[in-house]
Amino acid sequence: MTAIVNHFEVEEKLGKHDIPKFHNGFVSVKFFYKDADINYGKREYQREKVAKLDFKQGILVTILSKPFCGIPEVHIRVVKIADGRFKYELVDGQQRITSITDFLDGKFNLPKGLIVDGKDVGGMNAGMLQATYLELYDKIVNYTIACKWYENISDVQTAELFIEVLNNTNDMKEQEIRNAINGVFTTWIRDTARGNPTVSPVIKPHPLFTRVTENGKETLKYFSTKFYIKGRMEVDEYLTFLIFAKLKGYKDGINTKVVTEWCKDLQRPKGDYAVEFTDEKLISKFLNFSLSIIKSVPTKWKKALTPMASMILVLYADELKDRFGNLIPAKYTSAFFDVYERWSDMDKKLYANKTTYNGKQLNQFNKLFGGFNQNAVMTVLGILEEEMNANKKFFGIIELDPRESFSSEDIYRKWKEQDCKDGYTNLPLEFDDAVGDHKIPRSEGIDNGGVTEYDNLVVTADVNNRIKSNMNAVSFSKLSESINA
Repeated sequence: MTAIVNHFEVEEKLGKHDIPKFHNGFVSVKFFYKDADINYGKREYQREKVAKLDFKQGILVTILSKPFCGIPEVHIRVVKIADGRFKYELVDGQQRITSITDFLDGKFNLPKGLIVDGKDVGGMNAGMLQATYLELYDKIVNYTIACKWYENISDVQTAELFIEVLNNTNDMKEQEIRNAINGVFTTWIRDTARGNPTVSPVIKPHPLFTRVTENGKETLKYFSTKFYIKGRMEVDEYLTFLIFAKLKGYKDGINTKVVTEWCKDLQRPKGDYAVEFTDEKLISKFLNFSLSIIKSVPTKWKKALTPMASMILVLYADELKDRFGNLIPAKYTSAFFDVYERWSDMDKKLYANKTTYNGKQLNQFNKLFGGFNQNAVMTVLGILEEEMNANKKFFGIIELDPRESFSSEDIYRKWKEQDCKDGYTNLPLEFDDAVGDHKIPRSEGIDNGGVTEYDNLVVTADVNNRIKSNMNAVSFSKLSESINA
């Protein structure tokens, strides 16, 4: 039988084994509040949702007046560090323990009308209770809770304990399971979606996920209020899905359990993100682009930016940008919601004679964003593709010439035509310092003349090319004249 280990015996009885073990025992509130070097805020083992006041007060009522009830068992990881000292992690029981320590820190009061042993303590904070009824204050500080102590378990084993054992009967959502996976990707998701106020300097969330409070409810600044935030890591999940869709594709839909296994595999010892999030630069650039798309949505359509609708909006924009070269966010979002409106019109019924990719009758467009399933995704994309192919300019698409640079032969020929002079400044130019530039910038697109063809070639000094950037030739020539005047 496993020995009972009380809080004052931990350092005496633990740390003498090399194999993973657990021990039954007890732990006092004082241990958490004053004595131990304990981390009871490790983000891997937290639910985002903060316990409500009535829950916190209920814990104190149980301690003070309902000893027959008891507080459910907590689970603590014991870590022996190099100098022989011990550190502790509260793996399970976060909300129970912080309810008690928050009260002792004066963060809330006891419920009104509470009578304990004939004493009216209703509405008292910890300081008042200590000054008036010290024995009741001490009752809280010295209260003991059933506990399991774990030693010699790794980060991975701790995550497995939290997910597969301690919470296997709870309503634990898939994203809460992902959050408990120990790894650099999980940490990056958490920090990017929610920020991290526990480090210095404080990490702020990506601007795409800026939070505001409207009518007493927390929501995202740039999304619909129907993007519900209930404290169950909804934003973390949205970000995880968005990255999965960007890297793995989204046309087959997104299965939440598949995403969970993907996150686990990436962060295993030999996974792609075992040591670092190697796609961080790519994804950060993608999030910045997504922000430019979301912010350009016409005000009247912000209400439509639910999780799936907004995800399709940015993923399709990203796909068009990769396919054609570039697009104008405001034009694209205007076109997207023009389609959204016309294909949802119950009078026009554009959808009536259309079928999905698998032969099922198409619903109106605005009814297709309830879930990220394959049928819905392919239907939405089918409509968008039809509309986009009919009018690329309407969608803000700027089709770029796939040829990015001029050949050295064409540059030499043009340099000779320019009498070995800079095409913008008319100053003598050594060929070794010469580069080929687009007279009409390539970024303006094929339709506007931004082609990599000889007639659009100007040979100039490398320094002038860098200064010119995306200016057109006429504007840059005028700038050069003013500088050289």
